[in-house]
Amino acid sequence: MKEPETPRVAVPSIRTVIPTLVVDGLLPYITYRVATRSGMSELTALGAGAVFPAAHGLLSLWRRRTVDVIGVIVLVGIAVSVLALIAGGSARLFLIRESFVTGALGLLALSSFAWRRPLIFYIGRQFSAGQDARAAASFDDLWQRERARRTFRVMTLVWAIGWLAEFGLRVLMVFTLSVENVLAFGPVVFNGITVGLLLWTVDYARRQRARGQSSPESTPVSP
Repeated sequence: MKEPETPRVAVPSIRTVIPTLVVDGLLPYITYRVATRSGMSELTALGAGAVFPAAHGLLSLWRRRTVDVIGVIVLVGIAVSVLALIAGGSARLFLIRESFVTGALGLLALSSFAWRRPLIFYIGRQFSAGQDARAAASFDDLWQRERARRTFRVMTLVWAIGWLAEFGLRVLMVFTLSVENVLAFGPVVFNGITVGLLLWTVDYARRQRARGQSSPESTPVSP
């Protein structure tokens, strides 16, 4: 029989990207400008602006009613923001806080090659199956296919490189641009990187699925 299809990956639409840019980018930027002009310190102004993306992340978690892989990433980002503010670090260090998470994810993705299955496999299962035990079991069966194993490994490597590149780019921007410019252009650049990775993932999965459907029948390979 033919290899099962590679799971489809949901791509953010304009309706989902624009609200994210507004809440995570525009509102913090406006808050920073208003707060600093009223005499507030840069770090405190950045902390005030971080309230919007933090509230957005917590609201998303409340709607999901569960803490999953994505929820953990959101919580870590919020925790790092709070710790940076309490520690009294510089404004530029505070701006890098979100990329601490993506940098850590990049390293985690690379280390996951030593696991039984790479990181993107588990993230894909979370998106595809959620809390459905049967759907999760069906997704697990994909690992019996050589093409599926190769697909998840390539995806994990590409995302690891993308996450680490995002971290490096943010550090470069933070230490070469003004705080205002980072707040203004950062969300567009970094959300663009994420959308680009998602579009590549969908295209790669589609091509692998097409190859699997056109390939000769094969026998599943045990994990």
